[in-house]
Amino acid sequence: MEMIHAAHFNDVGICFDFGHAHMMGSVREAFEIMRTQVCSTHVHDNAKVHDSHLWPGEGTIDWKEAMELMRSAPQAPPLMLELAENEKVNPLEKFGATFEKLETA
Repeated sequence: MEMIHAAHFNDVGICFDFGHAHMMGSVREAFEIMRTQVCSTHVHDNAKVHDSHLWPGEGTIDWKEAMELMRSAPQAPPLMLELAENEKVNPLEKFGATFEKLETA
């Protein structure tokens, strides 16, 4: 954000990565810093230790808070899942329930 402001690149957008924000401190803290520039997302969960790219709800991110923050953004960014490959999970079976959970959080 400092580079964006110093260079006066006010029209540059940022992809907000929930998992990375969670690992580096808190989703709320990171989002508050980037709020005005968020134009896309990488949605995944973790337990704050590894960048494990879990499905939302399989880690320790507070998704109710995270979605409230997203709804407060000046522009509504798309939610793009960024998940690790897991041969035991059929993503087509989880997409609907996952987005329903995020939309109602």
